[in-house]
Amino acid sequence: MIVTMAKPKAKRAAAAAAQSADERPFFRWFFGHIFSVIRKHGNFIAGCVTIGYCFHQGSIAVQTFAGRMSLANLQVGFLANVSFVWSVSLTVSGLSIGLYLRERKLHQKTRERLAGRITELELAIDPARESSKLTSTGLTRKEDE
Repeated sequence: MIVTMAKPKAKRAAAAAAQSADERPFFRWFFGHIFSVIRKHGNFIAGCVTIGYCFHQGSIAVQTFAGRMSLANLQVGFLANVSFVWSVSLTVSGLSIGLYLRERKLHQKTRERLAGRITELELAIDPARESSKLTSTGLTRKEDE
């Protein structure tokens, strides 16, 4: 009796495994294609959704202030924003020019510091060499100009 009961259980388990094995490929195929589409087009869709959301929020802001502000108020606000942007751009430009001049000065100091060693090494390799006798500032000699 034990043997006869075990066979139906084994048959049922085999049938259940066969049925789930038949269903798995479809689910793998379906979800594989879904995730493939998301992977290929998800960045574009996310960008479009973000831009659409920004336009939606902007339209809500425009609808809220519709008829409550005059044209003069908008012009003053626009000029205030322009003057702020102008001052920020001048500040950033001034900082970048200052950093450039500082780096240039440090680079000149480094060239002056290393010029003697480079000349010694060049003359040790070829004492008759005259082609790269630059000044300590990295410029050519006046007689070579």
